[in-house]
Amino acid sequence: MKILIGTNNYNKFNDYKIVFNIFAPKFELLRPKDLNIEDDIEEAGKTLAENAILKAKFFGKKSGIITISDDTGLFVDSLNGEPGLHAKRWHNGTEHDRCVKLLERLKGKDRKAKYIWGFAVYNPKNDKAWVFEHIVEGLISDEFKNGGFGYDPIFKLKLMDKYYSQLTDVELAKIGGRGVAVKELLKSNFLK
Repeated sequence: MKILIGTNNYNKFNDYKIVFNIFAPKFELLRPKDLNIEDDIEEAGKTLAENAILKAKFFGKKSGIITISDDTGLFVDSLNGEPGLHAKRWHNGTEHDRCVKLLERLKGKDRKAKYIWGFAVYNPKNDKAWVFEHIVEGLISDEFKNGGFGYDPIFKLKLMDKYYSQLTDVELAKIGGRGVAVKELLKSNFLK
């Protein structure tokens, strides 16, 4: 079965490839560009789940195949939830620039933070959607660890003495938002 991953972000697509290779290698994952879909949709939702549904429906209707999309935010308690829903657009510049800006804002403040994923699957054949949310708690560290993307190099997990950027493929599938969501999706029978 073919599934469209509704994102133009290579890193997100690669995460899904890792997870599906571990849990359900029978599915063939496609990107919008594999189907000559060049446009994108603005993330105009008020929640991560709303953004995920917007993207899943947009790409699902364009492609005619089941589509998975997600939106991720980083929420820091002492910054009233910033960067939050707009983690990527929170500060101009590169991913590294955003990490540096976050560290500047956190000087002398509590470092508790959490990643939240809003996840949606849309089937254009029956106009049904499946939605899931996952939270991973941690803290923001001053030390950068190579790997990952976004805020992963400075996000230290509460569950283990490791940065999100250091997770192995198996760990990413086990505790990461996309991994947990795909496991729940497979249990739900939505893809059958």
